[in-house]
Amino acid sequence: MVRQLLRFTVMQLCCLAPMSLHAADHKDEQASPDLEIQIIFDNTSAREDLRRGWGFSALIDFRGHRILFDSGGDPILLLEHFELMQIDPKSIEHAIISHEHGDHLRGVYWVFEKNPDLKVHFLDCFPEAAFRRAKALNMDPHRITGPFELVPGVFSTGTVEGLPSEQSLVIESSLGPVMLVGCSHPGIVKLVKTVQEQRQQDQIRYLLGGFHLLRKDPEVIKQTITELQDLNVQAVSPAHCSGDLAIEMFQTLYGSQFYEPGVGRRIVIDNGKLTVSTLPVKVQAPGK
Repeated sequence: MVRQLLRFTVMQLCCLAPMSLHAADHKDEQASPDLEIQIIFDNTSAREDLRRGWGFSALIDFRGHRILFDSGGDPILLLEHFELMQIDPKSIEHAIISHEHGDHLRGVYWVFEKNPDLKVHFLDCFPEAAFRRAKALNMDPHRITGPFELVPGVFSTGTVEGLPSEQSLVIESSLGPVMLVGCSHPGIVKLVKTVQEQRQQDQIRYLLGGFHLLRKDPEVIKQTITELQDLNVQAVSPAHCSGDLAIEMFQTLYGSQFYEPGVGRRIVIDNGKLTVSTLPVKVQAPGK
């Protein structure tokens, strides 16, 4: 009788084990948001321990893929932020650079040295000096011309003509398209229109990056904001080269749909919501 009871108990535990494992896996999936973006290089900072620098860089986590968009102008500062934000360079799968200027390009060479498996994406029109430096590191950047799917649901616009030409990134999140721009030299309105035409979308749920409105007249800035609102750009974080005046005007005209940028900001889309917060300081245990 005791033997039969033990056999019955073991059978029950065997049946329950897969259910418990499935529940744990489901919990892990739930803990990972649909989309997470961390700003790791910008002209402003949201945390005292993260320093400002001229340039832009953001880290994207989307459905199991980790992507670096632009890489800032100061490689040492970029890697310092990696350490303070506890970002392992080897965890990054792709790095995509919006345009040829050093304040967006310079850091990627240093990241590649930390992670030689990194897949790097340049526009084909980048100067040959950029490719020569890459070759010296045994980096073989993918040369982008036209629209390109980086990973499922993440797309480059390819070359958008400007001085210089640029590419932007669009992520097809559960709330709609999320768009990242580097410096918007071709014009922020032109870049948005390009994404909407390529992806056949009539809105942009969230727009982040440099809008290239520094030292522009108030009338030009207001016209740009009006055009973006007419294009159904629903929420914005003007960063980097957007300019203080433009940032103030976006904040006024976008109201609750304006989100302050800065190093240390965390943007999350999950459970039907867009939330922007400041990443907490992670204190390492003694002896680490």
